[in-house]
Amino acid sequence: MDEPLSSSPNRRPLIAAPHPSLRPAPRQSVKEESVSVTINPPEATVHVGQTETFEAIVRGTQSTGIRWAVEERNGGRITEDGIYTAPRRVGLYHVLATSEENPAAKAVAKVTVVTEYDAPDSQKLR
Repeated sequence: MDEPLSSSPNRRPLIAAPHPSLRPAPRQSVKEESVSVTINPPEATVHVGQTETFEAIVRGTQSTGIRWAVEERNGGRITEDGIYTAPRRVGLYHVLATSEENPAAKAVAKVTVVTEYDAPDSQKLR
């Protein structure tokens, strides 16, 4: 007949320890900064066919790479250096600057494209 564990002088009681993967992870005090993008100027008025230079600033990451785009189809074009060329059609358009490292970080600039205009009436009266 088997003896109970407690009555055996050669056996130690079993103690259950949690598996290492079940232990709580130590808390790390690393603060993650969020990546942000800003565009300058945030708004611009441009005559049809003319250009405007935009600058994007990326914060919160070492990578400063930017992808430029115009949101609207036929809303003009923008170079990889941020030089926007307005379309031949007046309207409100949006220039997008997106972080290459973190595509969720982006900024938008509003561009109002207007027609070329004559001199103001006050100059015609001279």
